Amino acid sequence: MAIFDKDRFLSHLEGEERQIGSRILDIAAKAYTENEPAYSDFLDPRGQEIAVSIVRGVGALAYQFSGGFRGAERQRLAVFPDYYPRERVDIPLAAVNLDGAGDFSQVGHRDVLGAVLGCGIKREKLGDIILTGQGAQVVMTPEIVPAVVHNLQAVQKVPVYVTEIDLEQLEPAAQQVKEIKTTVASLRLDAVAGAGFGTSRSQMVRDIKAGKVKVNWKTIENPARSIEVGDVISVRGKGRLEVAEQLGLTRKGRINLLLRRYI
Repeated sequence: MAIFDKDRFLSHLEGEERQIGSRILDIAAKAYTENEPAYSDFLDPRGQEIAVSIVRGVGALAYQFSGGFRGAERQRLAVFPDYYPRERVDIPLAAVNLDGAGDFSQVGHRDVLGAVLGCGIKREKLGDIILTGQGAQVVMTPEIVPAVVHNLQAVQKVPVYVTEIDLEQLEPAAQQVKEIKTTVASLRLDAVAGAGFGTSRSQMVRDIKAGKVKVNWKTIENPARSIEVGDVISVRGKGRLEVAEQLGLTRKGRINLLLRRYI
């Protein structure tokens, strides 16, 4: 259908983002032609931005997101005809609980993610991971629950007992935020990220060029990329921070910043 011409919708996207956009356009076409809701896998915030721009561009369609709980970062998209009753849209979501039979205090988010992926699960089938102290909770698409329940036996050598739970049993913790007041010579990505994560500028340049750094959930490999107030910078293995405020200049002409680092 000409209305879903991929060259028109995806010309500004490259690489992985173009693949995401292509899948979203296919979902929109399905909802449009079948007059029923169609659903994506889990999308990060950048993927959600791409999805919204495409669905709005099509017209005659509505959308909504859900990640299983308020504030979830990774969410599934539902696309449906704009006349379709929203109360009938039920985005398929499920969750499992990992009950650790040992010391779980040294287990991190990436450890849990790696253990679940080790069951043969694709990343896009997984939503947010919540660490509970004695284990973890993982949001996912319903069809992969049996594989995780039956195959996941340990995380970082800590045995786990896995059971399916209702979404109402999810226990998202309040996110801890550390405010950082700092000064930088310029609003280059390497300078701001280095200051926020307590890393030397040279190390941050290496991380950026290695594809480990995202701005607003988009991988950036240019250390000189300009940063603005409101931008969110994430570094693989280090977490993320928000550029909250620009607080003027010091007497030596450096830029005062207020950063919020999520820990």
